[in-house]
Amino acid sequence: MLIPIERLIDGCLQTLREEVLPEVASRAVRGRVWAVLDVLHNLRDRIEEKAVPAATEADSAYEALARLAAARRAGSDPEGAMLLERALSTAPSEPPLARAAALRAALAEAIAARPLGLSGPEREAVRAHLAAQALRDVMLLKPSLLSEISKG
Repeated sequence: MLIPIERLIDGCLQTLREEVLPEVASRAVRGRVWAVLDVLHNLRDRIEEKAVPAATEADSAYEALARLAAARRAGSDPEGAMLLERALSTAPSEPPLARAAALRAALAEAIAARPLGLSGPEREAVRAHLAAQALRDVMLLKPSLLSEISKG
């Protein structure tokens, strides 16, 4: 799951301002915290998300939706298949972030349209996409600083 970078930075700014600064007694360290706040504040609207992860997610979601449409057509649900095919044909081709968001939303709607559960082929199409996407999301993470955090 991708969190908008603006929301992530806003949360960091708020935490530093409201929770960290009041607890820092050292004038020198407070100055460093203010410097970090200044950098984050100025970076917030200048950061552009990388297109490659979004394009990869979009390709995977497109494949999952195409498989869902085929499964619904084979399962005697031509109307459901047609809705998915329409979502595939109307998804923007560019920019990659918009394409991924549109296909992600279409996939969520396709799942929600089956409140009693997905058929086996539908479940497999969704599982394949979500499992691969979870791995792609995790691969973007940097090594944890948990041991340093726990030391205080």
